[in-house]
Amino acid sequence: MEILARRLTIISLLMTVFAVSVAAAVETDARRHEQLQRYGTASACAIPALCPPAL
Repeated sequence: MEILARRLTIISLLMTVFAVSVAAAVETDARRHEQLQRYGTASACAIPALCPPAL
């Protein structure tokens, strides 16, 4: 029974590490997406002042 409890503890810790890793990846992706929205796309080059940041 002690071995089973130890294995469950290890599995729980690994699942926690995995969940934190996924949350960090999602947060990073959300920040990248937000940054792309801020700078705009190639269509922003219709305004000359925005061309360098958009590219």
